Amino acid sequence: MRIKGFCYRCGAEDELIEGLCPICYAQEHPLIEVPEVVEMEVCHLCGSYKRKVWQSPKGNDVYEILDEIAYYATKDNIKKHHPDIEVEIIPHEPKQLPGGKRSRVEIPVTVIATGKLAGEKEEREERKDITVYLKMVQCPRCSRYKSSYYVATLQVRAMNRFLTDEEVEELDRFVREEVAKRLEKDRMAFITKFTRLKEGIDYQMGSMGGARNIAQAIKARYGGKITETAKLVGVDKNTGKNQYRITVVVRIPEYKIGDVVEYNEKLHVVTSMNENKLYMLTMDKRRDKISLSWNEVEKNTKLVRKWEECDTSTVISVTKDNIMVMDDETYEVYELDKVADVKEGEKVKILKKDGVAYFVGKIDEKS
Repeated sequence: MRIKGFCYRCGAEDELIEGLCPICYAQEHPLIEVPEVVEMEVCHLCGSYKRKVWQSPKGNDVYEILDEIAYYATKDNIKKHHPDIEVEIIPHEPKQLPGGKRSRVEIPVTVIATGKLAGEKEEREERKDITVYLKMVQCPRCSRYKSSYYVATLQVRAMNRFLTDEEVEELDRFVREEVAKRLEKDRMAFITKFTRLKEGIDYQMGSMGGARNIAQAIKARYGGKITETAKLVGVDKNTGKNQYRITVVVRIPEYKIGDVVEYNEKLHVVTSMNENKLYMLTMDKRRDKISLSWNEVEKNTKLVRKWEECDTSTVISVTKDNIMVMDDETYEVYELDKVADVKEGEKVKILKKDGVAYFVGKIDEKS
């Protein structure tokens, strides 16, 4: 309840708030407090800026980025004296654009506060003009990137063989796409060094989580297995904690769909695979389904023939139990168990081993 009386500050008669008329109360009790000058650290290399932590700008245009930085620099330094006060932050055109480490950027900002404090009847508006100074520095991420800093090595290999040139090209493209996605969440997930070896490809990375995340993405897409080792490289001077570098190895499968594999002294054809298992069919008349973990695949299977190395044949006749095929190169004719639905004239792959011919698969299904 407000009492009418004389303001102790200006002497005017009015309804008083804590002994002050509404005008003097507003002058003594502003809606917000904000410094006249605010400074924000900005990386002159990547454009990131530091709030509580370093973060990348959301925009792409230079003026959008400067407006974003000025907005958050102001917002983080505003103290509202009532939670219901609304604040509008309006950055203006900067007086100077970034031009390197020593450039100085000044961004005028207008802050408009609207609302009322406890005891006030009417809303009021306050305007404050401040200046945001951008201090150009080098962020920790760029500093580490330029010094070839890394905490993890991601190695991409294949089981029991070397990667082909085509696989290297495809996997490298996939890894870099995943790195670009990861950088949106983890600024340290950069690649500082790429090495092409005869056995595979290596990436030195600035983030352990980034290396692990990308290894999982490779496994999810291509199948295979992941192993990880750690090496002690020193002790943090500030915390006294041990510092490690990790090596994450992802091994993609040795086999592809259609390859013929030996397991438990029996022939199998690979039908599918995922990040956890390899799926095969026995190549006898029963055509039993088999699934193996990648650990078991690596230890207990052996490649017999790649799909593309199997002989191409043409189906020349089909009965209830058998099919007759003719080898497209030798014109030899073979009788096979009918283990799939085929028609005369279709092209199929067969495996000839120890004087016996086996049906591998239909070419149109593989393609």
